Amino acid sequence: MTETDLPEPGELASAPAIMATPIAELAAARLAAAALPESVKAVLREASDAVERPAASAMGQIHLESITVAGYRGIGAPARLSLPAAPGVTLVVGRNGSGKSSLAEGAETAFLGTNTRWQRQDDPRRGAWRNRHELTRRPRIELALTVGGSPATLTRTWPGDDFTTSDGVFQRRGQPAVPAAQAGWARAAAEYRPFLSYADLGQLIDDKAVRQYDVVDKILGLGYLTAVDGLLKAEQSQHTAAVKTVNSERATLTTALEALLLDLPEEARAEAALKAMARKPGPDLAALERLLADLPSAQDGDLAELRQLADLQGPDLDRVDEAARRLRDALAAATAVTGTNAEDASLRAELLSQALRHRERHAGGEACPVCGTERVLDDAWARRAAAQITELLDESRVVRTANARLLLAETGLKTLIVSPPAVPPALAAVWQAWEACRARTDLAALADEALGTARTLVRACAAARDQARVLLAERDDRWRPLLASLQIWTEQARAVNSAKARRSELKKARDWLDALIQDLRRERLATFEVQAQDIWAKLRHESSISLTKVGLDGKETSTLRRLILDVSVDDADASALAVMSQGELHALALALFLPRARTADSPFGFLLIDDPVQSMDPAKVNGLAQVLSELGNQRQIVVFTHDTRLQRAFTGQGLPVTIRKVERGKASKVEIENALDPVEQALREARGFAHGSGKLPAAARTHVLPGLCRIALENAFTEAAWLRHHQAGGAEPVFDAALSEAEKLTKVAALAFFGDAKRSDDVYGELTDRCGDWAVKVVQDCQQGAHGSGAQIEDPLRFVDLVGHIAKTVRRSRPAA
Repeated sequence: MTETDLPEPGELASAPAIMATPIAELAAARLAAAALPESVKAVLREASDAVERPAASAMGQIHLESITVAGYRGIGAPARLSLPAAPGVTLVVGRNGSGKSSLAEGAETAFLGTNTRWQRQDDPRRGAWRNRHELTRRPRIELALTVGGSPATLTRTWPGDDFTTSDGVFQRRGQPAVPAAQAGWARAAAEYRPFLSYADLGQLIDDKAVRQYDVVDKILGLGYLTAVDGLLKAEQSQHTAAVKTVNSERATLTTALEALLLDLPEEARAEAALKAMARKPGPDLAALERLLADLPSAQDGDLAELRQLADLQGPDLDRVDEAARRLRDALAAATAVTGTNAEDASLRAELLSQALRHRERHAGGEACPVCGTERVLDDAWARRAAAQITELLDESRVVRTANARLLLAETGLKTLIVSPPAVPPALAAVWQAWEACRARTDLAALADEALGTARTLVRACAAARDQARVLLAERDDRWRPLLASLQIWTEQARAVNSAKARRSELKKARDWLDALIQDLRRERLATFEVQAQDIWAKLRHESSISLTKVGLDGKETSTLRRLILDVSVDDADASALAVMSQGELHALALALFLPRARTADSPFGFLLIDDPVQSMDPAKVNGLAQVLSELGNQRQIVVFTHDTRLQRAFTGQGLPVTIRKVERGKASKVEIENALDPVEQALREARGFAHGSGKLPAAARTHVLPGLCRIALENAFTEAAWLRHHQAGGAEPVFDAALSEAEKLTKVAALAFFGDAKRSDDVYGELTDRCGDWAVKVVQDCQQGAHGSGAQIEDPLRFVDLVGHIAKTVRRSRPAA
């Protein structure tokens, strides 16, 4: 499965973008079709969602409508460069020092908060970034944009003189402003940087091999997937570190437990922990967790008895003392009423109550059960007995109350006599003596013995408890540090065990993603190589060097990674850096840089190029115009240049282009205007003059109008001559010298037609062949305007049209042999 078919050489204009499908969409589609478990796919989708996606799919393409700069570098008062916010090429021309680079650099700074030139300067030169004629004006850069077709603005200002401290604000129409850093293109700006300067081209060629690799690798647009893999790798590293820590600590703890058992063989906890950790195939974490919870078990041995003793509590002496006092008080009260009338009344009441109950159980029987006398227990007796019982109970209430208090006091004391679930053998005797008090029926003896017995038991419990705690403390001094370490280790081991499935999913996810990245790198690099070769083929005019290979050697994480640039010189293989001239190397750098502007992942629908023509010989400028024009079919291309050759290359080849002219006046006041090509400019002026010629003096028609038309023809002949010279691979100084020597219009025409100013006598014949014999008369009239008698122009407007026809024919015709 490949992303796109590779274009054949020469198909750059119609070929698909180097990365035709956004990387996030491409990865999602391949993941959906992958033969992976759903859990692994979920891991990949989770990581993909956590990474900032390339901004193109999120916000749409960005185009530039205008660049306005004030108080920055070579621009003082606000200067506004308007641009067609659509695919196409715009040349921003002007001499050195006119303010072009300030505009280009301003756009870069507005987006990034910095720029390449400033970053590469040393500290003394960095301070001169504010315009000296506008020190009272706060530096300001404002870009009018279209983002996904909607208007937006990007503004950057500085509160002071520190270039690194600026405020960037981005705002879409109808939406609140946000800091520029939150606009959503930060990642894309690093990977698909839409700014290219002469220094950038030099850096690609002159930089270290690793940096050269990274530049091209970024162009392939795999940074998103690399970031996804980075997240997975970070999590995988955490899991790997956790596993290593658990295994390492397991060995350390095992050694420590074995050492403890050598010193304290009876330490059952250490033995149990060691056994749990040594279990195959893995530690018994459940057993460890029970052990660490400090719960006694049947295997604890003497440790269980020590724990019982350490926690053992005897009777509560205060409560025993209070209960014994209450028993003695109740016993004294009961003894005090013994033998009194109250006691006798109580006994008699009880006797009568028993007699009544006997009579009720034996209905009809009236004989006394004691003496046998008949008819004595009749109804009258029963009534008398009941009344007498009531009187006797009232009289015996004191006895009953005393007896109830005595029973309550006895029960209260004996309730305190309890035994623990298991009595330690060492305390069995004293505990039995305490329990024997519960069986005492002699309450006076119970009251006297209970407190003493309890005190003896409490002293025995305290002594045993203190001794047990000392023994436990001795063991805990060795055990406690291990306990804390075991607790931490057990939690870590439990987490590692729980994450086993996750570790497997991460490995499978990274293996699949690594394979995807390598596949896409090969596919995209192959497409990139074809497009770079095609661009180089257009730039290499008259050069014997062919670009045979563009490759990346090594993985992106290798310190030995490098960019491969192989060429052939007259069919002999060589390294580009070894055999290419500086101009050729810069052309090659352009061939490598330009494809990045066409990736689908980039949100930038524009590319700003500053001074790409430097070091290029004339033979390559024409090819550069072709390349930029083709690229302009898909992107907005803005080129800043002071070199007139590039403008000539566009107009001479009939390539569509918009031209803006930049001029810098006094006090850093920069003016920007639309610029026609020189031929059209002269024809426009002549046509405007012809419209008003009827109101002008005769000399204006006979001399001025022919002179304006002569300028148009001279510019057309000059352009054709330059194109002919360029296509022949001639040097620019040679052409400039020949042009300066061609003082007559016919000699300039001879340069255009034949490349030889000495063939001026053949010009009229060539002109007749191309346009007709009428053209000779028109050219002669243009020349005559410079003489005293001038030229007789009957129809000024028609005359200008005929001159325009000649100029158009000359510009589009092939050079004569």
